[in-house]
Amino acid sequence: MLDHRLRETLDALADHGADDPALLRELLEAVLVVGQGVELDRALQRIVEVAAGLVDAQYGALGVRGPDGGLSEFVHIGITDAQRATMGHLPVGRGVLGLLIDDPRLHRIHDLGAHPTSVGFPPNHPPMHTFLGAPIMVRGEVFGSLYLTEKRSAEDFSEVDETVVAVLAVAAGIAVDNAGLFERARTRHRWMQVLARRGSEPLAGIALSDTMSRMCADVADLVGAVDVYLFTELAGQVELRGHTGEPVEVDSFTAPDATALRVQRSGQIAESLIRNGARWTSVQPLQRASGAFGWMLITHRKRPYWDDEEIAGLAGVAEVASLAVVYAEQQQIARDLEVLEDRHRIARDLHDHVIQRLFAVGMSVQTLLAGTTDPAAATARLEQIMTDLDRTIAQIRTSIFDLQTAYGPDADPTLRRRVLDIVAELSGHASISPSVEFDGPVDTVVPDSLGPHIDAVLREGLSNALRHARAEHIEVSVSADDVLTVEISDDGIGIGADVTYRGLENLTRRAEDCDGTFSVFTRTGGTTLTWSVPLLG
Repeated sequence: MLDHRLRETLDALADHGADDPALLRELLEAVLVVGQGVELDRALQRIVEVAAGLVDAQYGALGVRGPDGGLSEFVHIGITDAQRATMGHLPVGRGVLGLLIDDPRLHRIHDLGAHPTSVGFPPNHPPMHTFLGAPIMVRGEVFGSLYLTEKRSAEDFSEVDETVVAVLAVAAGIAVDNAGLFERARTRHRWMQVLARRGSEPLAGIALSDTMSRMCADVADLVGAVDVYLFTELAGQVELRGHTGEPVEVDSFTAPDATALRVQRSGQIAESLIRNGARWTSVQPLQRASGAFGWMLITHRKRPYWDDEEIAGLAGVAEVASLAVVYAEQQQIARDLEVLEDRHRIARDLHDHVIQRLFAVGMSVQTLLAGTTDPAAATARLEQIMTDLDRTIAQIRTSIFDLQTAYGPDADPTLRRRVLDIVAELSGHASISPSVEFDGPVDTVVPDSLGPHIDAVLREGLSNALRHARAEHIEVSVSADDVLTVEISDDGIGIGADVTYRGLENLTRRAEDCDGTFSVFTRTGGTTLTWSVPLLG
């Protein structure tokens, strides 16, 4: 199309007797200059500068047509900063400037003030008389208009100037189209970066609130918003999931009725969300299988007109936010199930150990009440009952602690928690459930450096007892005062004299590395492993 218009222009220039090689060279150079670069703002400024220089105009401007039919942008040259400071607002597309929007063709006017569409100039505007204007077309639509005034070297713009500017307007349209394609590609890339970066955060274990607030900040930066908020609604309760700026108190929030991106006045949402002069709010719903369950609110000072790339980007962000919320909900359900399973295990331990011990204590008391003639035997029986009750109380305390520490997956595990987790892991598929007892401040006086050693002792000792001892009962005891002692006892067949376990040798070496001892005591009907290291130097 540009080649065709260039040929037409060259013919028109020849018809007007303006076939000067210097002029033709300047025109071709101007076309090439206009086509340089891909950034839209710089392209617009360059078009105005080249056009004014080519026809020797004192003033030049380029107005971009807005969605409402007026001018959304206005680039100009020739007016100094001092002059601009004393003038009113920039033109919005009325008068002669609006003529090219309503009638997109070349217009050459000898006296602006005498033209029927003239509405005059704002105060302190420099005088302008001669005028030459041309529409800039992009893909058959009016993108904007090129305005040139006050030809320096003549009393009026000529037909040659009109033809030259017509060619330059075609070149400008192509340059603007290329710049627009580049801007859309760059915008699409930025949206894709946000989607990829924030979409991966839930899988990386980043808190949902952090992901949502970062997503709000990204959207605000991409669309030039005042604020961005993310809300969800569950069982009639609206929750603010993420936001930009300082925290806000949401008062009297009413869920927007929107199934797609919608722009409304800010007065229709909670007043506390309207800050820094925002007057418009765009609502993008968050969707799940059952329908909208949340909203992304974007506040602006001016009414936004969303293009296709931005609409697609906002929809993508809303989809990622919806998936992040659903994923967090599923993770919470999984954690709740883990807690329920853990509590089931604790209940099983209470049944297998505590209740049976209490039943045995009750039987012993009944036997004692039945009467005995030997005071020494009665005393011994009472002492055994007290010992059994103490062990039962210790088991109950352990179960209570286990319940209290079932939550808190992000916290560093205490020694008690680590011991209980290892015992639960190793005995998960075993036919028996070991009992665990703690004595002393094991969570405060045992240094973290002993943690790997304790893990190794528990794993080696319990694995041997569960696989080889053929025991009916296994007991684990961890005590701490001046010495840390880990003891694992069973009532199984014991360790034969001809059996060598390399794992036990490793535990001996670990004890020696910590200036401690490790012993294995095998008796008729059971084995006891004792691993002890000093805690105080």
